[in-house]
Amino acid sequence: MNAELEWQEVERRGVSLIDKGITERELGLHEEALTTFNKAIDVSRSVSHESDPVARILAHALDNKARSLMDLGRPAEAIPCFDEAISVQEGVVGGDRTWRAIREIAVSVMNKGAALAQLGRDEDALDCFECALDGFRQCESAEDAARALINCGNLYFRRLRFDEALAMLDESLAILGAETAYEPEASKVVYAYALASKAHLLLALERYHEACDLCDRSLGILRAVVSYANGPGEREDLGDTLELHGQILTALGRVKEAAECFREAEELEKKREPAWARN
Repeated sequence: MNAELEWQEVERRGVSLIDKGITERELGLHEEALTTFNKAIDVSRSVSHESDPVARILAHALDNKARSLMDLGRPAEAIPCFDEAISVQEGVVGGDRTWRAIREIAVSVMNKGAALAQLGRDEDALDCFECALDGFRQCESAEDAARALINCGNLYFRRLRFDEALAMLDESLAILGAETAYEPEASKVVYAYALASKAHLLLALERYHEACDLCDRSLGILRAVVSYANGPGEREDLGDTLELHGQILTALGRVKEAAECFREAEELEKKREPAWARN
């Protein structure tokens, strides 16, 4: 087999394994996904220095392995994988900064930020989120930029920097409000998450009626696009938002409605696999 045919076979096998691993992640089969991504890494690493397409596959496999480690509650192990994925991507890109290359690097940087946030390394995480945001703005990837803004906003909230958090979340909502017209299901789930994030912040600020309105809107979107047939990640968004709505309704003294939200969230919990972390 000549070198070109070998690269093509490695590329085909690597892509197949990554697709299989992503499917396993979406089904909540995190150990199986981790094994599959390790296979993709082993397949692609040996010739990645000879072929840019194979190097990109290696980077994708490393990024997905890191995300599986986060799913399993192992963020410290995920960070070196993200670092290697970023290094491989930057080596392939060199001076050829296409929008696709910029986006792929920014995605791994943002994922690394999520791992750092799980470890409580908030300042390092914020550096990653802001760097990713710059990348997404460079390549004009609006929804990715909105995700980065949500991550920044949630981290500012955690650091009690409420004004900055609110500004970030408002900017993300403005972006997503336009994007939902073009990608209804995918963008609307992100939009619902942004609404819930702002509602959580407003709850902390004791702006209960505004928080309730946003949570109602978030739930309306999630109920329309999320079903029990969805993967654990989508059901987790719905369950978490129901719990948040219950907290807000409790603060408003609407205890019967709050109890119904908590009951529904508990029922949903029984129908999903556990998920420790997602991005």
